[in-house]
Amino acid sequence: MEKLLAISDGVNRFLEKVAMVSGGLFIATVIVIVFDVLSRKLGFQMPGMGSTRLQELEWHLHTALFSFWLGVAYVKNSHVRIDVLIANLEPRLKAWIELIGCILFAIPYCLLAIYFSFDFAFTALMDNEGSPSSNGLPWRWIPKTVILIGLIMLLVGVFSVIMRILVFLYGPERLRVKSSFGTFQLHHR
Repeated sequence: MEKLLAISDGVNRFLEKVAMVSGGLFIATVIVIVFDVLSRKLGFQMPGMGSTRLQELEWHLHTALFSFWLGVAYVKNSHVRIDVLIANLEPRLKAWIELIGCILFAIPYCLLAIYFSFDFAFTALMDNEGSPSSNGLPWRWIPKTVILIGLIMLLVGVFSVIMRILVFLYGPERLRVKSSFGTFQLHHR
C-alpha cells in the first residue's frame, strides 16, 4: 500500500510540475490576445503576422493550456462535476462510486480518446497539415499532439486517483489518512 501511495505521489508531483510550467502559457495567451485586439483596432498588422495567424496561435495556446492541466485537474478534484446525488454520502461510499466511475467510464473514455487522437495527430504529421487558411499557421500536428499528450496525462491522473482510493479503502488506518482521499472529498468541495 505504501508503494501505491509513493507512486501516486510521484505521478501527482509530475502532473503538478507540467501544469505549473505550462501555466506560463497563460501569460503568452493574454499577450497574443491583447496584441491581436489592439493591432486590429489600431489598423496595424505586422508583416507576416496577420489576425488569422494570431487567432490560430490563440487557439493553439488555449489547447496547450487545457491539455496540460487535464491530469492535475482530475488529481486535485478541481474538474467540473455534479455531485448532487453523492454530496452527503459517507467517504467510503464516495470512494467506491469514484472507483467504479474510474473503471467503467474514465479509463475506457481515455483509452478511446487516446486511440483516436493518436490517429488524429499522426495523420496531421504525415500530411504536414497546416491551416486551411492561406495565411494561417503551419504544423497543425503540434496542437493535435498536445491534445494526445493531455489525454495521456489525464489517464495517468485517473490511475493515480485509483491508487489513492485503493489505499483509502484497503490500507491501514495511518495510510488511509495519508491517502487524503476521504479528507479530500470532505473538505475540498
